[in-house]
Amino acid sequence: MSKNLEVGGEGNFSNFEDLLKYYKVASSQLPKGISYKKQGKYLYLQFVFPGESSRLPHKPDYGFSYEGLIKAKENAFRIAEKLDTLSSVTEFNEWYDKEILGKNEVIDDRITYRQIFEKIEQKYWNGKNKNTKKNRTDTGLSEQASFDNVYGYVFKRFTDWDKQPTWDDIKSVLFSWEQGTKSFKDSYTVIKKIVSYCPNADKMVALLSEIDYKQTKFRENQSISLDQFLEWHDKALDDCLPHYLETRQSWLWVAAMCVVYGLRPSEIAAAKNLTKPYTKDGITIPAISNPDNKELLLVLGDMTYFGTTIKTGGRVCKSMCLDKKLLERLDIQKPKLPEYKPNKDSKPISIVQGFSNRFRDYMVDWKCPVTQSYAFRHLSNQLGEKYGIPQEIRARSLGHSVAVNESTYKKRSNFQTSVDLLTNHSKQPLSLDMAIQQLESVGFDLDDPSVNAILKVIYQLY
Repeated sequence: MSKNLEVGGEGNFSNFEDLLKYYKVASSQLPKGISYKKQGKYLYLQFVFPGESSRLPHKPDYGFSYEGLIKAKENAFRIAEKLDTLSSVTEFNEWYDKEILGKNEVIDDRITYRQIFEKIEQKYWNGKNKNTKKNRTDTGLSEQASFDNVYGYVFKRFTDWDKQPTWDDIKSVLFSWEQGTKSFKDSYTVIKKIVSYCPNADKMVALLSEIDYKQTKFRENQSISLDQFLEWHDKALDDCLPHYLETRQSWLWVAAMCVVYGLRPSEIAAAKNLTKPYTKDGITIPAISNPDNKELLLVLGDMTYFGTTIKTGGRVCKSMCLDKKLLERLDIQKPKLPEYKPNKDSKPISIVQGFSNRFRDYMVDWKCPVTQSYAFRHLSNQLGEKYGIPQEIRARSLGHSVAVNESTYKKRSNFQTSVDLLTNHSKQPLSLDMAIQQLESVGFDLDDPSVNAILKVIYQLY
């Protein structure tokens, strides 16, 4: 034991007996329920620790010295105050470890690209499909393909997944796409999500925010008029060799269905009533092939016949064409669905895109004026407008919102079709009130039974 221990700046302990006297005085000043516990040269505080039943000495060892007694006394009052405001044993344990024992737990916040990718993937599969609002499943071919299409292609650009993220890596991967393109914009969104999992996320996001990710380079959106489509359709049939005719007829029938119903190419493979009627909730919709079917409603299920889901889920589609002669010319009521058998060992994205890719290949081989199959879908929307089908009905049939129909689809309108819409506007159906006025103005007798019968049929006045 050292001699001449300093007492608060004045006076000295000349021997061990003086230290024992101070020990007794300090003991009497401790808060209720807490006492010193001297064990040789060691000094502890003794109290009932939350969660225990007995008063026991608890670490740390303060050391039997003047400084130790003072430090222990200070902590005794801190402990007593915490015990009085105790809300849980766990809370007290954490506080005691940090404030009394001085344990500064160092959290290992290191994370690798692989760990980040796993977190993103787990969150993806725990979510819902943004179009159908159904829970995602990692066994679904379309959802696997969608994940690869959104995240997988970005993840693959990182060469070492077991490395911790660095800004140089992040920037290098991002700029592996051309700035200003859609790919750059889409990848930026994924990379921003990646850096949000980094320990220095704030710094990374700040660096990303300095990069202009807006799309400035767009590919040309193709369009086709009805006349151009019919000319190509007829020529493709006429130029076909006999032993290829059946294949060509089936894929041209798909093209016609895209124009008439506004389908995405692979959606026709989810049709439920091509050759058989479809019944649900007591309502039966006739088969498309039924010659007595006048409404020609097409029912799409959620799944194609080759096991993939369609983009916006099952729906009922209305024909955007009301011209009976045109429907007959395109053999709409003579279904010829192509047979597509993907290799089961192929990657999900290859299976999902296979039908549409084959369709596009045929468009190119048969010298279609456009190579973007979506041009047929947009033509369909304009045909529906030409035939007076309300936009709400067109949007529902096409499988998207009115807002999308108003913005995206009108941007791709074909010039010739737009001119036809404007110049033929007078041929659009009249409202009932206006039709009555027009009939009266030209001398028709509205009390005539035949006139009444015609109005009832046209305006469904039953």
